[in-house]
Parts: sequence; C-alpha cells; structure tokens
Amino acid sequence: MRRFAVRPEPLENESFNGFLLRIGKLNCLFKHSEIVKYLDCEPTPAPGHYGWLETPSKQIFRALERKLEKPLDKHRSRFKERAQLRWLFSKSRMIIDLRLGFPRICTTCVSEHGTLDWRWGLAVTAHCPEHECLLTSNCPKCDKELKWTSSLLIGCPYCEKSWSELDSPQPSEISKTERQLWEDMGTMSNDVDESLLQDICLAIIVAMRPFDLVCESVRNCPKMMEHSRYVARAYSLLVSPSTNAAWLKQCHGKRRELNFLGQEFVEAPYNNFSSLLVRKWRGPNEQALPTKELSFTEHAFSETTQYISQSRRDKALESDGQSNYRFQTNVVSFARILGLSKESAQDYFRWDVLESHKNVKYSTSRRFDLRELKGIIQKRPSPANSIEIFPDNPIFSRFPITFGQLANEVMLNRVAGGFSDTRGVRSVFLHPKVLKEWLIDQLNRTNAKGLSMQLATKALHCSRESIHNLVADNSLKWEGANHFEPRVDNQSFCEYVMHSERIL
Repeated sequence: MRRFAVRPEPLENESFNGFLLRIGKLNCLFKHSEIVKYLDCEPTPAPGHYGWLETPSKQIFRALERKLEKPLDKHRSRFKERAQLRWLFSKSRMIIDLRLGFPRICTTCVSEHGTLDWRWGLAVTAHCPEHECLLTSNCPKCDKELKWTSSLLIGCPYCEKSWSELDSPQPSEISKTERQLWEDMGTMSNDVDESLLQDICLAIIVAMRPFDLVCESVRNCPKMMEHSRYVARAYSLLVSPSTNAAWLKQCHGKRRELNFLGQEFVEAPYNNFSSLLVRKWRGPNEQALPTKELSFTEHAFSETTQYISQSRRDKALESDGQSNYRFQTNVVSFARILGLSKESAQDYFRWDVLESHKNVKYSTSRRFDLRELKGIIQKRPSPANSIEIFPDNPIFSRFPITFGQLANEVMLNRVAGGFSDTRGVRSVFLHPKVLKEWLIDQLNRTNAKGLSMQLATKALHCSRESIHNLVADNSLKWEGANHFEPRVDNQSFCEYVMHSERIL
C-alpha cells in the first residue's frame, strides 16, 4: 500500500477541500481525480453541490488515515460538525444553502499560508478581513476562472503566475456586520443569528436584481465571477443610506416605464426590500443624498439573469438587455405594493385580464408584465358623475367582494367604470347607480334568498335586535314572509350600506 510521502495534518479553519488539495500539492498530485484515485475512493460531492468532497465521508477519512498513517478522528469530527451547522440549512432563509460550489480565494492569504479557509466557500462572505480585499473566483492576471486543483494553492494554471508574484489586491471597505459574522462563523457555534443571515441573503438577491419586484429563493448560488462584488453591495444596501439613496434614484430611471402607475410602483423594489427585512438596518431606515462613500454608487447598479430561476427565464424577455424582468409582478408583490390581501390581488388578475408569463401551478406565483396595464386602464376613462373607490372602502368589509374583483370587472368592461390618471390602479371610478346595481348582483349570486341574520349582523357589526330595529325603521326590508328565520332583502341592504357610508 503506497502512502503519501508528505503527510500534513488539517489546520484550523482549513476547508476540507483545501486540506485534500494541500495533500495533493505536497505529493505532486494536482487533479482531484488523481487524489481520489490515489485514495482508492470515489468522489462523493454533497447533493446539489458543485464542489467536490466538501462533506467528508467516513470512507474518505479511513482512506486518508491509511495513506497518511495517522489517526484523524478528531479532525473528522471538526469537519463533520462544520458541515452540519444548523444555520447552514435554515428553511426560513431565502437562500437555503449558504455554500458555494466554486472556489473563491484571497490570493495573498494563499500565498502566505498555503491554505483555503472554509468560510471563503459561503455565499454570504465577500471579503478577506485580514487583507481587506474582495475574494476572487478568477485569476487577477488573466481573468480565467479558478478550478478545484492543487495548483490553486500555488498560482494560476493558465498564465502560470504564482500568487506571490501578483500585486496586492485592491482594498475594499468591509462592513462591521460582515466582520462580526466572519468571527461568529469561526467559533464553530450554532449561535449565529439566523435573522441576520436571512436579511443578508435577501440583500444578496436584491443586489443581483435591484430593479425587480419578484424576489426568488436560490438554493445554490450560480457560479459568478463577480459574486463577491455583489455580496459587498448587499452589505452596503443594509448599512449605507447613500447606497440606498443612489438605488432609489436609479429605480426612477430604470423603471420609468411604470410612471403611469404612480410612484409606488416605480419605487417598489426599494420599498419591498425595506418591508421584507427582519431587522432594522441603518441603510433602509435612513435617508441621505448619494455621496462618494462607495465607488459603485456612482454607476448604474448592474443586473444578472443568473439570479433568476430557470422556471422564470424567458428568451424573449432577455432579448432586451435583461431589462424586461424589471416590470414583472406576481400576486404577492402586487398585493404588497397596493396594501391588498392576497385574495384581493388574485382577484385583480382573474379571467386572464393580463397574460401570464410561463404560467405555473400556483396562481399566486403567476407573473405579469405591469406595462400591459397601461393600455387597459387608459381605455377605461372615468365616467361622468362618478365616485372614486379605494381598496379601504367600507363596502369591501360589508359585502362578500374584494377591491380586486371590482377592478377586474372594470378592466374587462363588465362594469362601466374607469381609472385615475394620477393614481392608476390604486382606485376605480364608478357612477353610484352602476356600483349599486353591481353590488346587488353580487349579493344575489351568493345569497339568492337574501342575507341570513348571521351574515347581516356580521356585515354591519351589530346585534340581531339592531337588525329588527332597522327593519322597523324601514331602513332594511325582509326577504319574503318567513318570520321564523327572516332574511334581509339584498337591495335594501345594499341601499342602506351605501347611504350610511355616504357613498350614494
């Protein structure tokens, strides 16, 4: 049985991949397939993970012990514990798996220490805090992407420049949040604040697609040469008011095609980010004018379709420089902007009032292009002598209807109404007579024999005795002559509610 000629031990905070590569480098085995073959093992990458052997198996460790001729039980326990940290797999986060499947390194650290830190392989890290530079996934000299080979510990296998020959990397500002997280992860503890991780993961997704309304979970971070730069921007979005001010300003430029819907829709990516955060952050909660605090705030925020799920990708949408994704909404994001319930927002898009893109199983996940609303609502001008109905109008708590249902009927021209030039889809205009007829029709559809006492008292927030008093005052009428289980007449109920709420 051949043993390794040079037999090192794992070092503190060294990744398991890094340890295997270091063994290979010291023993002139540079391809991972050569190392695995020497161990008489098969590669066993974690499911859904593109790196190799990141989760150590008992088989690999037993083979290592034989080839290194030393026990490794204490080291295996450390590697195994690191791979099973609870906060790596929390289902509450937007990125379920925080690990990356491709190498990112600090070239100065590798040059000085010859090891790979396991924390470099986490999606939430952007910097090497020791040398205050961005981690890189490509050679700084020739720009070729790095590979999992033992040469990673020496230099670039393409241009053959060693890391020690290269100039020191450019300094990059590191936030206190990232520094603290780096230290917390190094303690091998499960005490890392998962709400903090959830916010960071959200910020990463937003940094990749800063002008989109639809934020999607990403189980595995795609291989991106600029991943570290985007993550640095994510931290800046959390803590820097000036970065947020620049982002808000750019939303007005990038999303100006939605000006007809009002400011809420133009600024929706910015506002949604703030509302989805678990914690309070200085950046989203403080306003400031853009400054030269960070270099990338001077330029347009870049976007990448690599952070759009495959099910959502569409060649037609990508044909225009990736920008068309900015105008997509789904039921959830639409509801958040208008302050509607999901049910009401879902009613808004009933009967295919807008064409859905790549329709999926769940209706709340369907995606629509908000720009299509322009032609629809402009064809529905406000009728004469109309009243404006907002989503918080009391009729939507008195009747079994939603604002979205009413707006949908207007857009489909089933109800004669229109929309505001200034408020867009936030309200609808109808003549009171048209509104009353529509409300009565909706009541007749659901309660053809009139409203039961239970429904009437619930709608009016009153007692049964109050209903009888209203009938005695001729404010309401009974439906039919059944005095044992009386039901309220739909038309009289509608007229009473509209009069009492001063809608007539």
